Amino acid sequence: MKRKLAFLTAAIATLGLAACSAPSTTVMTDSGKKVSLSPAQTLQAYHWNLVNVVQPDGTSNHTGLSAERPLNLRFLDDVVALQNLCNNMNASYKLSDNSITFSQVVGTLMMCNDPELMDYERQVATQLPTATGWSLASTDQTQTNAPAPVFSLHFENGDTWRFAGQQTNETKYGSEAEITFLEIAPQPENCPNSGNTCLKVRPIFYDSNGISTGAGDWVFFQPNAIEGYEHLIGVGTILRTKRYQITQPSTDSTGYAYVLDMVVQSNTAP
Repeated sequence: MKRKLAFLTAAIATLGLAACSAPSTTVMTDSGKKVSLSPAQTLQAYHWNLVNVVQPDGTSNHTGLSAERPLNLRFLDDVVALQNLCNNMNASYKLSDNSITFSQVVGTLMMCNDPELMDYERQVATQLPTATGWSLASTDQTQTNAPAPVFSLHFENGDTWRFAGQQTNETKYGSEAEITFLEIAPQPENCPNSGNTCLKVRPIFYDSNGISTGAGDWVFFQPNAIEGYEHLIGVGTILRTKRYQITQPSTDSTGYAYVLDMVVQSNTAP
């Protein structure tokens, strides 16, 4: 992780001169389509992980409690979600050229067992509404090993928070997610075609009241076909997933990409 942070910091320094022009960002979806995003669209197309804070005297530090779990910002139409803190927090925001304003941060009021994390959360919530400007340093993301785009927030006290972008799944797959429920059988089986060990999966259907109305046919998934899910042999599960259509699937693909949203139910087989 230290090596990764060092690389990102170097990329920030290199791209800093381009930030004022707020260039468009070019991305490549999994279907092979190039998409050009405006600066405002780029904010919503990425998850933004805090890399460092540059203070008025030019010194910088990797602020936050853990480089493995940095402060993360996720911009929606008019709301930004603050993640990797103690509570679920958000604020409304408005953009105007190079200026940005945030409302007071609001969220749940759960107490953490970690006093240091609670203190850091309060600092973030207090400082965010004092932001005065933003800038974006971007590169052609379709190029191999292109540095991550860099988003900077500038504050009244002279601090600058710098974030590295990671594509959202909507950007990656070029489509909106469809919520689906999948049941995973406790015991994997051999795939008929390849002979590999595969997950045995079927869709589960629910009505508007959350009552199960039936299930589809069992099919076979590759073990890594559901991003974020790791199967425990002997444990049957029902998952809520986000499903994205793949325009050009591989021959062994279901035609969709599945991302784990939450585990709804988990039972050990008798």
